[in-house]
Amino acid sequence: MRLEMQMKKKLISSVLGYYKDNAITEFHRFFSNKNRLERYNHKTGNSFLAILKNPQINQESLKFKKLVNIMYLSDILFIVLCCEQFRKEQIISNFYNKIPEKFSPLLKGRVILLELRNAVAHYNFKDYEQNRSSYLNALTLFETYMERNIKGFAEFPKFESKPSVKTILLSIKDARPDLFDINPNKDDEMEYYYNKHRVLLDLCDDIALFNGYSPFELPSPWTVLRQMYAINHDNKSTEQQDVNIYNLPLFRHLN
Repeated sequence: MRLEMQMKKKLISSVLGYYKDNAITEFHRFFSNKNRLERYNHKTGNSFLAILKNPQINQESLKFKKLVNIMYLSDILFIVLCCEQFRKEQIISNFYNKIPEKFSPLLKGRVILLELRNAVAHYNFKDYEQNRSSYLNALTLFETYMERNIKGFAEFPKFESKPSVKTILLSIKDARPDLFDINPNKDDEMEYYYNKHRVLLDLCDDIALFNGYSPFELPSPWTVLRQMYAINHDNKSTEQQDVNIYNLPLFRHLN
């Protein structure tokens, strides 16, 4: 969901930054496709046409923004990877945090990512378990090219055996030591819509799943946070011991 929201946000900013108020006109074939329009039929009407034909929304840029925000992930990926109008250097450079050298892995991963989205949306745990490795590889691939969606990791660490919570947290601490610098007086500090605790918990879950955990085996938030504070306490104890050693007469004399 975080990836989907990020892609929508970047799609809006990159396309409108280039086409301004001609975005709907430029992507006319996409928005007028009959098969696509049918997917947005609901009991109360067609949500796509309600925006496209609304006379009160007279700016194409505003229509484009509203349409993207209700789009399915499949259509977001289609625009980004299959529409010729998107293939402008300025749009691509603004959309991706890291521009892919080749787009073929993303085109292949697009299908897998949609299968993962469907498995999650329909609570299909059996399908997820059977295809977990390919699902997570595709998810990580897209997150790597988007803006810091994996929060400071170029790639997730891969362990030879199922890691403990402490091992996972230490790997996070290596890449994101700031997440362990918790100030109780600023615990509501927001970062990408999440505070530091939330980011830490998300990363711990993601790395655990990437290394063989099943969803039912994921540690509770309390377990993760207790282990995080234990690591912080151990580090502070070590630092204090170092300070005490350097205060001994021998070290003071050598200095």
